Amino acid sequence: MKSAKKDLFDKIARIYPTLSPKKRRVADLIMDDYKNIFLMTAREIAEKCQVSEPTIIRFSVDMGFSGYTEFLQYTKGLLHTELTGAERLRRSSPKDRAETTIQSYCRNAIDNLNNLMASVSVEEFKQIAAKIHRADKVFVVGYRASGTLAHHFGYLLKKVRPQVVIDTDLSWELIDSLFESGPNTLMVAIAFPRYPRRTIEILEYAKKCNVPVVGFSDTPKSPIITLSDLYMVLDIEGVSFVDPFAHVIAFLGALVHEIAFLDNKEAMHCILKFDRGVKAAEEFYTEEDVDQRLVYRERTKITSLWPQKEDKE
Repeated sequence: MKSAKKDLFDKIARIYPTLSPKKRRVADLIMDDYKNIFLMTAREIAEKCQVSEPTIIRFSVDMGFSGYTEFLQYTKGLLHTELTGAERLRRSSPKDRAETTIQSYCRNAIDNLNNLMASVSVEEFKQIAAKIHRADKVFVVGYRASGTLAHHFGYLLKKVRPQVVIDTDLSWELIDSLFESGPNTLMVAIAFPRYPRRTIEILEYAKKCNVPVVGFSDTPKSPIITLSDLYMVLDIEGVSFVDPFAHVIAFLGALVHEIAFLDNKEAMHCILKFDRGVKAAEEFYTEEDVDQRLVYRERTKITSLWPQKEDKE
């Protein structure tokens, strides 16, 4: 599979001999400083290359795009794949002091949520939910930063259906289980930039074991999407070393609800079983803990768990 960067450079190389001197300056800038192009407007590129804005638009058309906006959309996958954490931090440094960091981050999250609502196909969403619901066993995988998403989704999914295995460390148990898996096993893979190699490797291995894959990632060019049988593209707007995952969490929560609604009886059985288990293990804090602590303190005459400062007077 050709990388996004090589595909971009190949497009430029094919048309370079036919370009005018002005358009060649644009091509040279993109190839020399492609990581900064993504954050520049057509006007800014024109000023840097000392050409007109229409030249930038015509150059984009020469590359096969309808205009500069479509060119930027095409190159977004390269931005997500290539930028390091340090580069993301430099790009996310506050530029507009009229907006605080929390305001900027929340606005970015809201924009992503609005994009999610506008872009998700209800039909495909229901198809994915039905696929997960029908599987005899579901492996949920995600590594590095996406491991938190995989664990969150797998934890919730376990509440509404049996036979869910979460892997965030590429364990040998997962590899052995895939090899021995039955005909109705399913893998759900979650990966956002930058894409961990281990995610790609486990998806390739799942293919060898004839295990179908449902993938969630950020762009159709993501290697996770290209290796998936069913997928949902969850676009991420904003460049930051802190991944803006609020809308992804919302999507995964909605998906668990949709799966539960497909068989309320089974979902209720699983939830009740989960509740009985955590109650027997005394996993969560309850009001009974308060009463027990008060009785314990009264019996032992302990008024505080923490040492108190002596009164200097």
